[in-house]
Amino acid sequence: MNRVTLAVLLAGLAVLAAGCSKKEADKPLEKTVNVTTAVAVQKDLPITESAVGSSTSLGVAQALDPNSVRRGTVTIRLPFPLDIVRRLKIGQPVNLTNFEDGKKAVGVVREIRPALSTMTQTVEVIVDVRDPGGWRPAGSVRGEVTLDIHRNASVVPEQAVVLRPAGAVVYVPAGDLVKERAVQTGQLRDGEIEILAGLKAGETVVVDGAGLLSDGARITRRAAAADAKTQP
Repeated sequence: MNRVTLAVLLAGLAVLAAGCSKKEADKPLEKTVNVTTAVAVQKDLPITESAVGSSTSLGVAQALDPNSVRRGTVTIRLPFPLDIVRRLKIGQPVNLTNFEDGKKAVGVVREIRPALSTMTQTVEVIVDVRDPGGWRPAGSVRGEVTLDIHRNASVVPEQAVVLRPAGAVVYVPAGDLVKERAVQTGQLRDGEIEILAGLKAGETVVVDGAGLLSDGARITRRAAAADAKTQP
């Protein structure tokens, strides 16, 4: 091999090496998602139903007897669906919230009217409550009843559950990576969701940032919120 041929060969190798170096330099860094996490906990989860209004799941209740205000008791009329009414009983507690100022009180079921409204398919449930002050006749009130309690339910923050084409999933940290886990969900209440299958109490899941993840994604945890527990 003469000197000219050797020089050409060496120049070609140098160009090839430079091209490979450029490709390595241009290779994008693996994306890391900044997340917070929470621990799945066990708690008793009330299963509730609110009086149903015409356009929302919050019932519209109005004072039935304005004179009762002067006696210190407010009577509330709550329209519940027939299938819910069948599970109620006289004397059952009802959690009431005044829409006007957010005041809360606990009343009791005094009467369940027999007539079914053909327009709304609801039955009026009459609730008595001691006047907490400031409630006025014809004011709007939400009434909520507890129908059942799921004992020792496993729950996580609602944001931890992500809907994918194959169904609901959560992301479980494994070092600085995550594993995608299919789950079966149950009741949703006060920002927490029940996990029926796929995750056990005590396991950690990603909360903020979960929607940006996929199986095997790389994460960093925000130190201030890492492994924050759901309120028991």
